Amino acid sequence: MGETAATSENRRILMVAPQPIFEPRGTPFSVTYRIRALCRLGYEVDLLTYPYGRDPKIKGLHITRVPKLPGVSGVPIGPSLAKVFLDELLAIWLAAFLVRRRYLCIWSHEEAGFFCGIASRLTKTPHIYDMHSDLCQQIKNFKPYRIKPIIWLFDKIERAIIRTSDVVLTICDDLVDRVRSIDPEKPVLLVENYSTAVDFLDDEVPTPQELRDLHQVDGRPVALYIGSLEPYQGIDILLGAASYLDDRNADCLLLIVGGRGEQVDALRKEVRNRKLERIVHAVGTVPPAVVGAYIELSDILLTARSRGTNVPLKLYSYMKSGRPILATNIYSHTQLLDDKIALLVDPEPTAFGRGIEQLINNPEMKKRLVAAATEKSKAFSDEVFEQNIQQAVRMATENMRAGSPCAAS
Repeated sequence: MGETAATSENRRILMVAPQPIFEPRGTPFSVTYRIRALCRLGYEVDLLTYPYGRDPKIKGLHITRVPKLPGVSGVPIGPSLAKVFLDELLAIWLAAFLVRRRYLCIWSHEEAGFFCGIASRLTKTPHIYDMHSDLCQQIKNFKPYRIKPIIWLFDKIERAIIRTSDVVLTICDDLVDRVRSIDPEKPVLLVENYSTAVDFLDDEVPTPQELRDLHQVDGRPVALYIGSLEPYQGIDILLGAASYLDDRNADCLLLIVGGRGEQVDALRKEVRNRKLERIVHAVGTVPPAVVGAYIELSDILLTARSRGTNVPLKLYSYMKSGRPILATNIYSHTQLLDDKIALLVDPEPTAFGRGIEQLINNPEMKKRLVAAATEKSKAFSDEVFEQNIQQAVRMATENMRAGSPCAAS
């Protein structure tokens, strides 16, 4: 596969990611895995991104960051005024890049697809849009922006992005359906986020025993949640489940890993208010390589998401972990999981608490779920992932050479 890229006259790709690359959360992980695959295939990637995050150590990656905004130290998940100004800077820098160099293609992520699509038409450069989520649905997940004019605007933006792309990449079937509802003829490629190894950062990793000592596990079963602390992740369900288990004097420990500083502080305060310190530890964000140590420490892996349709990135790591999965029975999860590879329960606290209890007390069920998840995860190889990434580039360049409607307009 690398030979195909290496023999191309122009093998440099301009990627635009309106994200802090790299920070340990879903879309930055996905963006970085795409970059790593492209570089392994022999492409050079010029990444234009936000001024926050750590530089991934990937040979063939060249990072340019737009300037920091005064008084802004980072970008939280979801829409914000800071992102509006940072995206304007990305658009300006994009124009400068395209004046200086001719690229094989432009590869955009999320809302950057809007101005990348315009640039693609002006420069006749193939455009790959990497659709990590439905922008309209994402807006609805954040209450201050859940108003009709903003939802309408993001719907129009998303439609324009899809129509000005040569190929759309999606991470789940629901997004494939969204693309086809907007443009039935648009080439769309499903590239699931199952390339999950973190080999692009240098972090010290504690041993599982060190983590056991840190969290005073003392032989208790450990149920682990990894992810952000946004409301749609079902943190209220996790805490309610912990209360259920505490009322029953269950001898287990719930570790919640992830979240921004202020979110972690609020979670710890809520844990104290509910008197759940014995059973819940809010760990906060840890380096990506350390996540693996927490998974090795755990006995059960949790995802309590309460709404949404995107498949969470962590599910692929969960399935490869050798640990049983407890998930809420919502479409976000059931696109990938079924009751053969995970215990699926209603998205409410008591059902989730009973699910944890059931997995603790039923080793045969745990063994059966792990075996089925491990078997299914064998299809998720880096080789297949890289083949899909190569196909995306090939489709985009061929569509442009063939004079696709997008390219010709």
